[in-house]
Amino acid sequence: MDRFIPHNDPLGQLLQTESEKLFGLMQTINVENLGLSEHGVEYFLGSHYKRIFFSIQTSAHLLYNSITLSKKRVGEVVIMDYGAGIGSLYILAKMIGCKKVIYNDILEEWKQNALLIAKAIDKDVDEYIVGNIDETLEVLQQKGIVCDIITSRNVIEHIYKLDLFYNIINQYQPQAIVYSSTTANFNNPAMNLQHILHHRRVEKMYVKQRLEFLKNNFSSLSKPEMDKLAVLTRGYEKSELIAVVEEFLKFGKLPEKNYYYTNTCDMNYGVWAENLLPFSLHKVMVAASGRSCIIQPGFWDTHYSKPWKNKMGKIFNVLIASNKFFGFLLAPFIYIVALPKSEK
Repeated sequence: MDRFIPHNDPLGQLLQTESEKLFGLMQTINVENLGLSEHGVEYFLGSHYKRIFFSIQTSAHLLYNSITLSKKRVGEVVIMDYGAGIGSLYILAKMIGCKKVIYNDILEEWKQNALLIAKAIDKDVDEYIVGNIDETLEVLQQKGIVCDIITSRNVIEHIYKLDLFYNIINQYQPQAIVYSSTTANFNNPAMNLQHILHHRRVEKMYVKQRLEFLKNNFSSLSKPEMDKLAVLTRGYEKSELIAVVEEFLKFGKLPEKNYYYTNTCDMNYGVWAENLLPFSLHKVMVAASGRSCIIQPGFWDTHYSKPWKNKMGKIFNVLIASNKFFGFLLAPFIYIVALPKSEK
């Protein structure tokens, strides 16, 4: 079997061994008969099962990088997989023997799905917490849990107020390393364009969402005003949208732009559709929380069904490893690391 992790030190060897075991276990799951929600089955088969090697590989890399950075032994590490969905990281963290593994997601549905998958392979974790970052950190505080690492994969690009995310973690878990990966790599031209096109598609739906909301809740607006406000409130979640429309009705003041670049969000949930930000903005937001920021390039999957894709992926990975500048231009995802003061 190909290696999940290139490192041959004790942690790398441990991750390789347990990743191989998890890879075998995941293929024994009859996911359609586990009792998962319909969306859960669809997501697991589409986003994980078809690319199970890469799913486990990215989890192994996140764990290796963050645990190494913590300078702790595996058995001493308390780690939370934030916005874990039904991925593989929280399970792999348990398999390698982390002291405590906390699963988190904002939806009860995903927690139940995650429980069913973990139990199906007899790899249940220590804590399951449902809630946003505020609620989750409060639960950790109530339980007296101090995290060494808070990690996530493809989550931070959806967080509505990322600066506040770092700030509140710094308040509740000031010693935790926040180690995240995201496909929103601003410096990769291909990924940049992919996100722009994605934003263009979803904004067509979101602007209709905002217009319908205005029609149902602000009947005193004229049609031209509704049309204009629907466009100008791009990037506003519901409570903020209501506030700026009320201000418009009182003072005639049009809302200011509330998004960067081509980004757009779902007003009902305050979730960005892949928030694409320059590295400089990530660093500013992390620094504002009193932390330092490290950004590193990720790597390409080399286990596609098409051989030519794998060959290209291997070539790109060599280039990424050889030069950080080219790495950021080529990497399909990046790591954003927020270090506590003691780790600077």
